[in-house]
Amino acid sequence: MNIEKYLVLNKYFLRLFGEKDNRELLRYLKSVEEGERDGLTNFATYLINKRGVKLSEDDIKDIERYNKNIIERYDRNIQEYLREINKGRQEKIRLKYFQYLAVLFTEIFLDRLKNRKWEFLGELNKFVNSLEKKVRETVGEFSEEDLKKIAFWMATGSGKTLIMHINYLQFCKYKPFEPDNILLITPNEGLSKQHYEEMKKSGIPCRLYSENLRSGKGDYEVLIIEITKLVENTRGRGRSIHISAFEGKNLIFVDEGHKGKKSEEKKWAKLRDKLIEKGFAFEYSATFGQILDKEDILKEYAKAIIFDYSYKHFYLDGYGKDFWVLNIKNSKIDDFTEIAFCANLLDFYQQLLVYEEKRGIAREHNIEKPLWIFVGSTVSGKNIDSDIVKVLDLIRNSLNRDW
Repeated sequence: MNIEKYLVLNKYFLRLFGEKDNRELLRYLKSVEEGERDGLTNFATYLINKRGVKLSEDDIKDIERYNKNIIERYDRNIQEYLREINKGRQEKIRLKYFQYLAVLFTEIFLDRLKNRKWEFLGELNKFVNSLEKKVRETVGEFSEEDLKKIAFWMATGSGKTLIMHINYLQFCKYKPFEPDNILLITPNEGLSKQHYEEMKKSGIPCRLYSENLRSGKGDYEVLIIEITKLVENTRGRGRSIHISAFEGKNLIFVDEGHKGKKSEEKKWAKLRDKLIEKGFAFEYSATFGQILDKEDILKEYAKAIIFDYSYKHFYLDGYGKDFWVLNIKNSKIDDFTEIAFCANLLDFYQQLLVYEEKRGIAREHNIEKPLWIFVGSTVSGKNIDSDIVKVLDLIRNSLNRDW
């Protein structure tokens, strides 16, 4: 299935900029040099002067001037968000072209949600009805409920965390409602701690969940909590918390919320839906493609995914790693595994040497210390041959080998 053609929310925003798919708009903006001039980013100047935009209804007088002014306003807001998250950082962050688009699309969405929701809903449905029959019938029309969530399908390493921080500031600016609670929901404690440290760097008020929720939380403070600690019944024990503790209008940020076994994913999705019944959610994932094979899920996320920078786009833009698929006979897998591990080990060592020798160049281009990652599907459990154990065995054998 060609999932991209069903991403109607994303396509609506692409159409505003005169494009039918991501590749062309990404290609154009990639050619624009990062930076600012005369108070505007080069991205905004390019969009205004070279691409043309259609951000308003046709009956507005002097539509060209209107669109220019509104793009300038959005751009200045985006620059302000960046200044805010850079206040406490030694190494200042600048948005890449694809990150700028993700933030710009969100800026337009929140502005329309806050200031002309019903017109916006009508425009979305007018757009859906202009699409091919199969897409119309699969996705259906937008309802008010569909405007309670937007999602970002972005590859690992493309800056989802940065986008999340700016989304927080965007929500605070537009305030479509006053949230009673703000939650960042993560898959595990490790990611919770990582998000906590990153939010602190951006100056966003936040705290990690603890068993006793202290009173007197700060204004717009983000509570970072694992999805596994949220329960819907009274049988939860230990560090679990019933979702009734978060009554009212909630602002929810969800990082990789669908990670887990199929039964767990359904339970977690139900909990998230409960939490945003009266509120709003931002979702972020590199792997939405793995869950969009069922029609009901496809329908939900086709109306929610506002920006698509999945691995295909990430790779085609030159950010992904080159790879080869090697088919090995079962009888030779063990021998090949050791050879491949040794080759990877030497390659990683070479990268570390270059990084240590060229630290100045690495710092200039914002290149982090090389990281060696092993990807597996099994960790532990009854009768499971753990991928982690296999890797540890390979490392042990390499350390003990008499080279």
